Amino acid sequence: MNQSDRNIFSQLLSSRDKRIFKWLSELSEAEQALCAVFFITCFQLATKFPNIVLVPGERTKVFSGLLCGATLFALVIAKRTRIRFRSPEWLICLALSLLCLVSGLFSEDMSSSLWRAIILILSGVGGYWCGRLLFDHPFARLLLARLCLIVLIPPICLGAAGYHLHDNVLHFVDIHKHILNNLLLVLSFGPLYMLLNGKRFEKVIGFIYLVAGYYVLSLSFDPMIWFPPLLLGGVLLFRLNKRQLGLALVPVVCLFLLVGYFHNHKLQKRFFDMADISYWVRAENVFFSYHIAKKRPLTGIGLVAPRLEYLDDYSMVYPYVKKEQFAAILPRENRSSENQFFTFMCDLGFPFLFLYTFSVLILYIRLTRWMLSKRKVKAINPVVIWVPVTAALLHFQFFDGLLHPQTSWFFHLFLGMIPTREKRKRSQAPHL
Repeated sequence: MNQSDRNIFSQLLSSRDKRIFKWLSELSEAEQALCAVFFITCFQLATKFPNIVLVPGERTKVFSGLLCGATLFALVIAKRTRIRFRSPEWLICLALSLLCLVSGLFSEDMSSSLWRAIILILSGVGGYWCGRLLFDHPFARLLLARLCLIVLIPPICLGAAGYHLHDNVLHFVDIHKHILNNLLLVLSFGPLYMLLNGKRFEKVIGFIYLVAGYYVLSLSFDPMIWFPPLLLGGVLLFRLNKRQLGLALVPVVCLFLLVGYFHNHKLQKRFFDMADISYWVRAENVFFSYHIAKKRPLTGIGLVAPRLEYLDDYSMVYPYVKKEQFAAILPRENRSSENQFFTFMCDLGFPFLFLYTFSVLILYIRLTRWMLSKRKVKAINPVVIWVPVTAALLHFQFFDGLLHPQTSWFFHLFLGMIPTREKRKRSQAPHL
């Protein structure tokens, strides 16, 4: 690029974009390489391009998980001066990782369980520490928001096109329905950031993205379609005064009514049908998972290990399903609990479940208190993190999202962005 081209390019950039490029140019070479690896990893996880099979016959995305591991390695190299490996957070990550690996080693399906344990560790730990160490600067958070907007384009466009051309929202999207919906929820960080922190035209872009993403969610006819109105109503309830709340709840109520009519019209035979498989398989799995966990309480049976043998001495609890029906789906499709926390209990054991749940709960309480305080930390509105994290936690009640590297990576990424209370030195000036 010659000097004249540089001058034209410089004129096209806004003053903020110029400051962003200046900030990026001042990073060290290791930090610049880390940013490049991070953006490549996020793009591959969200789009599955390129989709490379490294271990034939293994269903988990090993290539995606190794990309997460490469990003974690680059993070440790670039940010080694800021990492305290003896901190409680690192020790908890180490303990959870060891519990995962031990569970895989003692599993009857050791190879597959170990691969899944490794991918869970790399995506979860890597995403969390990227969120903790990479996004403490406003420009970094702005770039992350823009990245979310970029990677949201393929699922939104392909999902809408697949439904209108082939009556199937997944026709052009090579991804499971729940993974697609979870990505739309979690990556709403980008549109929300633009809506609450951007300029006027960025607010419009953020609003358009949110509407388009919610539209694609509605086309999958998934119960999670209720989450955005619930979360929106919850945010309005705590952050607006009575007069503003009354006006703002009108579109939320209208949205509830519209979604209810839409679902009832399209799914008349399945709407609240307790005998439908999507209901009874999750209800029965609650009791069946506990039945298995009692037999292997410390290490679990291994991630997505076979469960059919544990059905012999099990008595059915849910009244709308027979044992033969439940047994028919165990070998091929129901090798998880259809609930993230019950899957951890069954597959990884009670120690992992309690330690992980306690850690997430502490972070979520801290996040909720931050949101209710109506104050900004590091110049970021807490709503842009609270909504994706809350939506993911709700979705994990009937979807094993953390077994997939893309949902695990982005969920833990935003968990890592929750501010921590750091002791301030006596000579340190108050936070500006």
